[in-house]
Amino acid sequence: MRDRTAAATLLVVAAVALGWLYVGTVDLPAEEAPEAAFEVDGDPGEGELVVEFTGGDRLESGSLAVLVYEDRTLLPDRTVHRSTWEAEGAYIDDGDRLELEDPRLEPGQRLVVRYYGDDGQANLFETVL
Repeated sequence: MRDRTAAATLLVVAAVALGWLYVGTVDLPAEEAPEAAFEVDGDPGEGELVVEFTGGDRLESGSLAVLVYEDRTLLPDRTVHRSTWEAEGAYIDDGDRLELEDPRLEPGQRLVVRYYGDDGQANLFETVL
């Protein structure tokens, strides 16, 4: 009887934790997401890319992540690379660049710049390498 109670308790705790994770990752509507422009340069075949912030709303250092995904047809996309954009100052300024060096980068993968704010998150930029 104790094993069943423990298993049931564990399942309830797991369900609550998963529900909190889902609620805790709210996507912002497009009109509430910051406006920002980016450019990507480099050779993914060589495992080197540079992402540059070229203008838009003022973004706090650490509020952006650059993610590279391998698109898969039948399975969920696989994250190949993730970098948090930490600027030298408190904000990411026009012309600031983030250099990515990862041997797993390849042409055809999808690069996404994702914003993480207090009210939610949003994709600000997306391109295929």
